[in-house]
Amino acid sequence: MRFKRADLPGLAIAVLGPVGLFLLLLESYQLWHHHGSPILGILSVHIAIGGGIIGGLWRFVKARDAIIGLALALALAIIGVVALRSVGDGDTTLANILKIVSVVLFLVLNAAVIQQLLWNGLNPILQRRDDARAAAAAEEQA
Repeated sequence: MRFKRADLPGLAIAVLGPVGLFLLLLESYQLWHHHGSPILGILSVHIAIGGGIIGGLWRFVKARDAIIGLALALALAIIGVVALRSVGDGDTTLANILKIVSVVLFLVLNAAVIQQLLWNGLNPILQRRDDARAAAAAEEQA
């Protein structure tokens, strides 16, 4: 499998996405001072594996505009929560709504990426395998 220009966004996601998500988790749960505990290593490995898989399989995502739009909406919701928390309004109704919207956007984003990977990555592979079996069976009967 050769790398193409279309793979550059996937490589950027694989490199920058896990780093940003790890920093977001550190800030969200105030884990900055957990030096020497295994929690930071465990978190970073799990996030890096997920980011690497998404980055490596980015070429199978065809609805890129929808994925990027969901990611931007999620980023804006997170920025809104962080801004409200820094002002001191982190427990207001608006902040709670933004938190719920962030969780829903995160789940929708994950579902959309997985759906794209299955439809555009796995389904054609399975279809080619079934076609090859059918051709072999037709050749065998002839």
